[in-house]
Amino acid sequence: MDTQTLRRTPEDTRRQIIEAAIELAAEEGAMAVTLDAVVARLPFSKGALLHHFPNKLALLEGVIDYLATEMAAAVLAEAARDPNPYGRNARAYLRAVVNEPATERDVSIGRAALAACAIEPSLIPRWRAAMKTLAADDPEDLAGKDDALMLRLIADGLWMTDLFGTHEVSPEQRKALLSLLTPGSLLTDAYGGAAA
Repeated sequence: MDTQTLRRTPEDTRRQIIEAAIELAAEEGAMAVTLDAVVARLPFSKGALLHHFPNKLALLEGVIDYLATEMAAAVLAEAARDPNPYGRNARAYLRAVVNEPATERDVSIGRAALAACAIEPSLIPRWRAAMKTLAADDPEDLAGKDDALMLRLIADGLWMTDLFGTHEVSPEQRKALLSLLTPGSLLTDAYGGAAA
């Protein structure tokens, strides 16, 4: 047993397994993700994988949870920069998508995550629950909720466009999306500027 194996924590092992599954899905698609295919990319035995993920569904759940946590971290980092708590997470959700156009790897991972949810619909509530936590400080009044929903739908539409290349969106157009929003209670930050 080498010193790297001795130093690896259970959290490290779990993360390494999930990242191997994500890479496999990004390169070959969600259908290629099998326990044997994942363990072939790892420096340890199938027993170690099975200790953390006893079957493919458990592994896919781990992957979805991991991706949702990464998305949430990106949104919350954006939200932390916004001093106005009113609708902060909705603005941050849009900013996270507009400001970070998907890389080729992101596109492949996004497609694989969508495919995994299509193959195993029980994964969808896990993603939904994670995204719901990001709406915690959205406003309660009806007008504000409509504004928050609009921001989220714009972000989701741009994300889907990135994944499937349905529209050519330049960096300038991404930024212009924010300036096209009608100024309003939720669509502006604490200083009265656009959501960006």
